Amino acid sequence: MLKFITLFNLAGLFLFRAFFLTDVMITHETPSTMQAGTEVKVTVTIDKGQLSGFAKLQIDLPEGLSATAIETKGASFTFADGKLKFIWMALPTQPQFKVSYTLSAAANAIGSLPVNGKFSYIEDNERKTEELPSTTITISGGTVAQDQSTVPDLSPVIQAPENPVALQPVLDNTNDVSSAGAGAPALNTTIVTPMAGIAPQQGAGGVTGTRSISAITETEMLVEVTVNKGAIRGFGKLQETIPIGFTALEKTSSEAIFTAQDRIVKFVWLNLPASNELKVVYKLRQTTASDEEHTVNGEFGYLLNDETQKAILGSTKFYTGPKALESQQAIATIPEVVPTPDPIKTDVTETASGNNQAATTAQTQGKVNTNRVPAPETGVTYKVQISAAHREVGAAYFAERHNYSGDFSIERHEGWIKYVTGRFGEYRSARDQRQSYVNGGNNFPGPFVTAYNNGDRVTVQEALMISNQKWAQ
Repeated sequence: MLKFITLFNLAGLFLFRAFFLTDVMITHETPSTMQAGTEVKVTVTIDKGQLSGFAKLQIDLPEGLSATAIETKGASFTFADGKLKFIWMALPTQPQFKVSYTLSAAANAIGSLPVNGKFSYIEDNERKTEELPSTTITISGGTVAQDQSTVPDLSPVIQAPENPVALQPVLDNTNDVSSAGAGAPALNTTIVTPMAGIAPQQGAGGVTGTRSISAITETEMLVEVTVNKGAIRGFGKLQETIPIGFTALEKTSSEAIFTAQDRIVKFVWLNLPASNELKVVYKLRQTTASDEEHTVNGEFGYLLNDETQKAILGSTKFYTGPKALESQQAIATIPEVVPTPDPIKTDVTETASGNNQAATTAQTQGKVNTNRVPAPETGVTYKVQISAAHREVGAAYFAERHNYSGDFSIERHEGWIKYVTGRFGEYRSARDQRQSYVNGGNNFPGPFVTAYNNGDRVTVQEALMISNQKWAQ
């Protein structure tokens, strides 16, 4: 059994203080010596002053040392791959506070082991990282016999990426940070409908998110989440709740810090990228779950005018087992359409209608009518996006899958086929139309308002500024 040391000489402690430019001071009380097979309590005192918001304390432990949480002060604690992390979505309000953890030395640990750390935080909407002074712990007596089968593994596991690509560190060079340039494999994306329960909801400032799930095999799914955030910067967090019996592995993080613990998958940005649209990809792997229908829920949290806001992505269902590949095949059997390109614009828009005979004939064939060329759009307009995929489907598909037989248009935008409805001069009218889809039981995977300026797709925030309109909840 492991021994727990409760008393030790203060002379045997390294009391290291790190002073940062923002008047933050970190005191990390680590022992200078330890016996193999023992544990000690380590306390970290954080004098943060008026600093608030997101922060992360990371301590890097070498092989032979491990950690479990004691006091976290509201932080999310993880230990994996030799890295223990305290992550605060919002720092405690008091100017000074303490966190602590149990530091354990393995029975076979021996020698002088280095301990490093860093403290990351947001100041003036900028991400900053400060290194803690390095310390060394000397481990002796590494010959204690121990039955490893009787020692429970208390540390949570974060899945490392499969087939990792070249990393571009944001805060650190760990496996929870990957390059935004890493592309996901090309697949035929299944258009998935949300289950009854949590409906998608647009966040303040017109922030929206959509999710699609593709079957790779009968037991593995690729989850793609796209967040239309506009010009919003600063802190952001995408949190997904996955089903019991699945693990999550990072594929593309768009410069976020990725963690997966229990059923919670998180992509955390200390400072959101400048691009108006974020796209992250992760893989779901079935471990103990039965072959049936499963559900993923999620939301995107962010700061707008120094207030916490969130956009609800809603619920998305998928299947495992033979039914997963059957669903994929059902989409593949829908005839594809070769659209008539617009000679002026690169983003081609086609219109389908359930009200005229030509469109009705096209619907019965599962195709979109391409005979009608829309007039060029001028000024600021708003539409409602009802779905998006990598394959083109016709009106018959929407009638059967979404119980929707109204008009819709197709836009090819950033590699996606996006299905939109309506054309409104006021944001409020488009918002009301979106809400009617949510309330009407059409089962769209996440209707949200899109905006255009002279036919070019822009963010809702930009459109509101150009047209001098106000955002409406």
